[in-house]
Amino acid sequence: MATSGNRKFGEAQHAPGWAAWLVVAGVSLALPASAAYVIRADGQRVDGSDIRLKPTGEVVLTTARGQMFFTAGQYRQAVADKPADYDKAVQLVNSRKYDEAIPLLSGVAGRLRGLYWDEAAGLLLMQCAMAKGDGTAAVAAYDRLVAGNPALAEKDNVEEAYHQALIAAKQFDRLEPMLKKALAGTSRLDAAHAQMAYGDLHAAQNRLEEAAMDYLRTALLFRDVKTETELQAEALFKAGETLQKMRDERGAQHCFQELLQLYPGSRAAEKSGKK
Repeated sequence: MATSGNRKFGEAQHAPGWAAWLVVAGVSLALPASAAYVIRADGQRVDGSDIRLKPTGEVVLTTARGQMFFTAGQYRQAVADKPADYDKAVQLVNSRKYDEAIPLLSGVAGRLRGLYWDEAAGLLLMQCAMAKGDGTAAVAAYDRLVAGNPALAEKDNVEEAYHQALIAAKQFDRLEPMLKKALAGTSRLDAAHAQMAYGDLHAAQNRLEEAAMDYLRTALLFRDVKTETELQAEALFKAGETLQKMRDERGAQHCFQELLQLYPGSRAAEKSGKK
């Protein structure tokens, strides 16, 4: 979970049901430039016109000088040219036409496994499932995503998406050990995200007092942790919302006021102004 990435999720705008998580977790992908390429183990980029991944893990890159072969361990990343059906799927997701986008994304994920776009398509498949309120399908999309590339499970954006999918699917027994491990680990960033996820888990179980405390811990105990996702601001907002559900209006307004004072330019602050 310690891996951090550039947090910009494809080109899609996010549906309301999924957007709340996206603001918190900052699921992201920095889209690569067009055309196939390989990043070698030494960091050098080799450009080509076509690329394919063999079942053995060997990458075959077609260049102006002919084919080049990279075995596992000789390259850091292999990226195919962006497929046209991915762009079409993004347009459909933007239009909330999830049922039309899903077959396109499934095709991209299967066809370009291990060549970057399986990750991009897999995350969008999870987004589609969550937007439709189908947490079980989102979990299944995650399982397919990491089956052929286990290293993806260590990426923050993928793991955090998985956490939210497990909550939506009510698979709490699978999630809680992950959060406990992160809280007991050495990474303050991981622990902050885990504390926030605990709040979401407890809120989903209608354990509102515990959820409010989890959100407040995220905002107060991890104030020093630098995140790319306005985590502490969102935690204060969720704490306020939860306290309102508990009919503690005084406590809720205190959270919203703290939010406006500490994070005045955040999206959470903008939302709190409407409370």
